[in-house]
Amino acid sequence: MVFNLTVTGPQSFGFISAYASGSNRPDASNLNFAAFQTVANAVTVPVGADGKVTLFNRSSGSAQLIADVSGYYLPGKPTVPGAFVPVDPARLLDTRTSTPVGPDGTVSFQIGGVGAIPTTVSAVTFNLTVSNPKSFGFITAYASGSARPNSSNLNFATDQTVPNSVTVPVGPDGKVTLFNRSSGNTHLIADVSGYYLAGMPTVTGAFVPVSPARFLDTRNRGPVGADGVASFQVGGVKGIPANAAAVTFNLTVTSPSSFGYISAYPTGTDRPDSSNVNFDAGQTIPNSVTVPLGIDGKVTLFNRSAATSHLIADVSGYYLPGITPSSAVVWGANGSGQLGNGNYQSSLAPIGVAGFTDVVMTAQGRASRYALRADGTVWAWGQNNVGQLGDGTLQYRNAPVQVVGLKGVTSIVADTDNAYALLADGTVRAWGDNYNGQLGNGTTGYSPATGYNIATARSSTPVKVVGLTGVASLSATFLTTYALLADGTVRAWGVNYNGQLGDGTTTDRNAPVRVVGLTNVESIAVAYQNAYALLADGTVRAWGSNLDGQTGSGSPVLTTSIPVPVPVHGLTGVTSVTTSGGRAYALLSDGTVRAWGANRSGGLGDGSSRDTSNVPVKVAGLTRVASISAGYGTAYAVLADGTVRAWGYNPNGQVGNGTTTVTRSPAQVAGLTRVAAVTSNGFSTYAQLTDGTVRAWGYNGEGQLGNGTLVSSSTPVVVHGLANVRRLSVP
Repeated sequence: MVFNLTVTGPQSFGFISAYASGSNRPDASNLNFAAFQTVANAVTVPVGADGKVTLFNRSSGSAQLIADVSGYYLPGKPTVPGAFVPVDPARLLDTRTSTPVGPDGTVSFQIGGVGAIPTTVSAVTFNLTVSNPKSFGFITAYASGSARPNSSNLNFATDQTVPNSVTVPVGPDGKVTLFNRSSGNTHLIADVSGYYLAGMPTVTGAFVPVSPARFLDTRNRGPVGADGVASFQVGGVKGIPANAAAVTFNLTVTSPSSFGYISAYPTGTDRPDSSNVNFDAGQTIPNSVTVPLGIDGKVTLFNRSAATSHLIADVSGYYLPGITPSSAVVWGANGSGQLGNGNYQSSLAPIGVAGFTDVVMTAQGRASRYALRADGTVWAWGQNNVGQLGDGTLQYRNAPVQVVGLKGVTSIVADTDNAYALLADGTVRAWGDNYNGQLGNGTTGYSPATGYNIATARSSTPVKVVGLTGVASLSATFLTTYALLADGTVRAWGVNYNGQLGDGTTTDRNAPVRVVGLTNVESIAVAYQNAYALLADGTVRAWGSNLDGQTGSGSPVLTTSIPVPVPVHGLTGVTSVTTSGGRAYALLSDGTVRAWGANRSGGLGDGSSRDTSNVPVKVAGLTRVASISAGYGTAYAVLADGTVRAWGYNPNGQVGNGTTTVTRSPAQVAGLTRVAAVTSNGFSTYAQLTDGTVRAWGYNGEGQLGNGTLVSSSTPVVVHGLANVRRLSVP
């Protein structure tokens, strides 16, 4: 557990040792005090089998003790990076048995490989005591071999014996360095209480050490008044994620004009009845603090005294957040801030998007992400070079910002560098790139007659798509967007060079046009250069590119475009359609599947080696199929028994059968049962199970599998830390 220990009213000088109830009392101290002094220190200590901690008063007089708990560590054997491993307090440094540390001198001591501590650890927690200093000053602790930070861990006066808890990264040589910033010699004592496992922290509650850095110094802006507060930003600052759960920092009080104490707590919460640092007038005194962050990523410090005090906060690490119900959860690459966690560091396991919950729907562009919240607002983060975040700027965002001017939104879609919102009144708003008229507002960023026009080439705020009412659903693909209306007709706009707008031309459109000849449409499926409409009678219409026969029309001539919908040959009784990578799939009411289009990587699943098929063929061996999905060149069928079959393109193991070779007929995805849905981008694939957990397989070069590694897998692995998942989405 972690708690702040305060001694008050001691009748004699001495020290306190904290240890697990029922264990042997260690030869270590946690808090040193003088007679009648009130002083505090943070303590991290194992808990006994009876759930208790014991405090030993090593003095010749009685003392009052106060313990304010700030957190605990879960039981069990720590195994993941960033997990804390408590140890029985042990003395790893005591210069009283050797030589004191000189003025502006350093001493390093070994952590890694000492006793039961591994040779490689990420950080360490120890109690640092200054004894018999010949001058006032302070001590700075930092990882051996790194640059000395502009921060302090322990301040002291001449001849003062004073301790403080320190949490600090460990150098690659397994050592920590202590720097004595004073004009005299001093002795230093380090009693270790635990360490953090090495590796990249990814799971909820894992600790991420940082090089100590100063986040607050009121000497630069004015002291905190009597019963006043000072708040400082941690989340989203200096590489710390905006949604970090908690922070560890060294808090120093200096130049207080009266005695008192400081309480630290999450901004926006009730102030607790506890203290973190106790001080006398004129005293400079530090203490380590571990405290949750407020929803805004801030910590508040309350000065309970009758006069002003200056406060200094030096952060040494933070804890990864948990995932709550209705969170948007992300993992993988983060070069554009698309994880929305307040930094640009990739994550090998799922993390919650910073700042909000109550998410009902998400959407993904190329490197931009979107969330629709229950209140009908839309939030966005990531890449923003053409205004695709809709916040009125072109500034990339590594944490969510609200898309301006939107309310009453019922659904969102996105693709490439555009996003679209369907409002409750059946109208549509669009924002982002408009080079080819993707906004649908009657303007375009380029025309042969006028050339490029930056004023109309993009919009960083939502604009109304003209002429659309009664929209039931939206679909978007590369530079082209489709709206299915409540009356069963379809409108489309954007790029049209292969006839994918279905209006009988190959002319780009900057406002919606009607897809000709379509009525009674129940759903549409879209892919690069193609679209498919499922009609109420169970037949399918297709239009767009036909270079691989992907319209399924049976035409003996493969052409670059079929600009009006044509019937897909011989299909009836269709219940759903999906498409990807120059081919399409239809699930029939009898539980079988048909496929047509490109087959160079076995995507048709009929066992043949033909290059293409311009009419639907039966996917071999499939019956009792409940749902179908596809990524680029690979297809998936979820069967009624909850197992999955896959076939097609497979260089990264995305078929999931333990191989990386082309699979021309359906193979069972290894080890999967109770599957509710499968989604894929053709490189990495994800299965949502009926228990709300997720499995992933395929390419993993940027942590897309979410299992804490960068190793691709040809069989499903568990995505760490996910439960109660309602919907999956991949870019």
